[in-house]
Amino acid sequence: MRMLFALAALSLVTLPVAALAADESTPSISIIGAQTDVESNATYWLRKREGWFWYRDPPQILPPPKESPASPIRPPELVGFEAMQKRLDDLKRVAVMNPSDANLLAYMRYQRFVMNKSELFAQNWQRLVWTVPDLDYGLTGRPTNSMAVAAFDEQQRERQAQTVRNLAATQGLLFIFRSDCPYCHRLAPILKRFEQEFGMTVFAVSLDGRGLPDYPNPQADNGIAARLNSTIVPALYLTAPSTRQIRPVGFGLMAMTELVERIAALAQDPRQDPL
Repeated sequence: MRMLFALAALSLVTLPVAALAADESTPSISIIGAQTDVESNATYWLRKREGWFWYRDPPQILPPPKESPASPIRPPELVGFEAMQKRLDDLKRVAVMNPSDANLLAYMRYQRFVMNKSELFAQNWQRLVWTVPDLDYGLTGRPTNSMAVAAFDEQQRERQAQTVRNLAATQGLLFIFRSDCPYCHRLAPILKRFEQEFGMTVFAVSLDGRGLPDYPNPQADNGIAARLNSTIVPALYLTAPSTRQIRPVGFGLMAMTELVERIAALAQDPRQDPL
């Protein structure tokens, strides 16, 4: 009996030791795992800025630095021209601030040097113009030669006269005057010759109801002068009766050639705004 009790007591003593040994080995692993979970959880909650939809931007790849373009090589003529201009300006400023004989002579001599270069440039320019016809304005525009000018003007007057004759078929002149106006008396015979030469009808309108020697039976003003704001006489207007279009030609006394030139210019004017 005592032997059985001793064995039982011995088993009770050794059991906790084994259990303790087992407990000492197992909890060491579970504690480490628990600590790792706590640390990871703590690290996650510390990253609260990331949010639910946070994503990490990929590292930015900077492009390689661009090489600065090489400055273009300037022609030596341009460099020399700028240096010449600067030297001339500097000499002039020095001479203005200190007009001594030496400073004035230095500026005058260098200015002569620059003027010689300009003269050479003009001569070469003119020589090339003579050899290249499309660059000669005297051949493409109004000539500069006196004999050529006379031929050019004569040809231009013929073109203008033909333009006015063609225009006379559909348009006429409105002549507004007063019988006491000396300029109207001078313009009336010019208009009469113009009417006979180019066949363009002249409609005479008198502001005071009286006529002129060349237009003894004018029409009375029916308010057209006020509508045209014609306060200066004599006044001439180009009118197209079919379209009721009226355009001013001019005011005051004018020669026949000037009258033809103005009417031809109006015929070529694309604007058709009636008054």
